Amino acid sequence: MHGDMCKRIVSTISSRRIRKFTELTRRLLSESKLLAGKEVHFLINPISGRLRRCETHRRMMRKIERLADAHGAVNHPEIHNSGGVVPSENSMSNRHETGSTDELEARGGKDLPRLCFHETNNSDEACMLALEIVRDFTRLRGEHLHLLILAGGDGFHRDICSALVRHAPSSLQNFILFRLPLGTGNDSADAQTIEEALFILNTAGTTKKDALIEIRTSMGAIHHACNTVCLGIDAFVCLLTNKMKKLLGSAFIYRFFANVAVLFYELFQPLREWNIMISKPDGGIEKRRGRYLLNVFGRKGNTTYGGGMKVLPGRENYLLVQPQSLLNKLKLKPLFYRGAHRHLPSMEFFLSDRVEMNYDGSILMALDGEVRPLRPEDFPLVIKKIPDALTVLR
Repeated sequence: MHGDMCKRIVSTISSRRIRKFTELTRRLLSESKLLAGKEVHFLINPISGRLRRCETHRRMMRKIERLADAHGAVNHPEIHNSGGVVPSENSMSNRHETGSTDELEARGGKDLPRLCFHETNNSDEACMLALEIVRDFTRLRGEHLHLLILAGGDGFHRDICSALVRHAPSSLQNFILFRLPLGTGNDSADAQTIEEALFILNTAGTTKKDALIEIRTSMGAIHHACNTVCLGIDAFVCLLTNKMKKLLGSAFIYRFFANVAVLFYELFQPLREWNIMISKPDGGIEKRRGRYLLNVFGRKGNTTYGGGMKVLPGRENYLLVQPQSLLNKLKLKPLFYRGAHRHLPSMEFFLSDRVEMNYDGSILMALDGEVRPLRPEDFPLVIKKIPDALTVLR
């Protein structure tokens, strides 16, 4: 029965640059002991930060190609020394992805991994395909490793994880997830670089449990996040960043708009009063009432956002930032980047499983960088961790 699923859920690659990425990935994972004889599905977002046509993509592809060449030299020295060529995108570009896998298996034996690549056109299609794959994983329970790899950025990871939690919660323990760092920020990825991710896929033998965040409004709307939920100035930064990164696509853009937000945020969004109840893991409750510049809830402590900014630098996963003068905001910003704000008197850090909050007005909320507007009728808002929701490779 193993292998039938990859043929039933057909691999679909339509763009040349994504086909190049898949063929290099196939070369790098062909000798993986972890994946040997296993079926692995890749869901790909072709417009994520490091996969769309841009200089960042070209730099990443040059790195992957060098890795693939080095990998071939180590694992196939007879081919390398004789001047032979490891199969590349050009030699296979006109073949269907499933057919390519079949030919490789015929040449290399039954222990080769079955790698199934799916280029998606939008979030809805990606979520539907993820559900179909995971439900098939559940039907094919057995000794085989079932691995779903998400090739995209934080928003892509969040959309798919949210769909799985909503529509297939009973299937979450039947597969292992791995999130590649191919977006702009990549704070929810399971590796910091593509090189580290490929190393893990070749060598890792263990898994860990990971939490998700659930956000529930008083109107009954439910949202999820894989990394952080932000309310306040940084949600405003995300809004500006998301509007402009499609045009500029630069790594510095978050910090540029952080500078802009420091100057103008309170002109657009005057601070209003919060009423917050913070539930702790030991059963204790803390209450806070007042105006806050920033509200950040993470799935765990030691968490970054905004492309590596160390907003939660310690074991605590919830942060409240009190209002600041313009001068203090300018001083505070670089401290956030390196996680040096922990002991400032205007910062309050908490360990929390659940936060219930009321707000006197409308405000922006950022879920792993994707912005949602909240209105007065959405409050009280409840944010909580869903512990051990996912099984991830490490």
